[in-house]
Amino acid sequence: MKVRLSKEEIDTIKKFAKEIFGDCDIYIFGSRLYSKKGGDIDIFIIPKDKSNIFRKKIKLSARLENKLFKPVDIIVSKDKNRDIEREALKGIKI
Repeated sequence: MKVRLSKEEIDTIKKFAKEIFGDCDIYIFGSRLYSKKGGDIDIFIIPKDKSNIFRKKIKLSARLENKLFKPVDIIVSKDKNRDIEREALKGIKI
């Protein structure tokens, strides 16, 4: 499976996510894994530090949208039994 993002976009996502969340796993999932055009960038974050999650999520979303000029949807892990988290883990780890 190939991610429909440039190397620069992937590098930006990784850089900003690590700056804001610290040690974390990052997955791209959803429409960016398929050949169809459009769609937001679905990002799943599994942070080691679970503090201030909401603030960090908003900050990452704003920074990425300002830099990439594309809408992003960020899901932060909190319960691996949620359907959205199980689906996100089928994506590609970056």
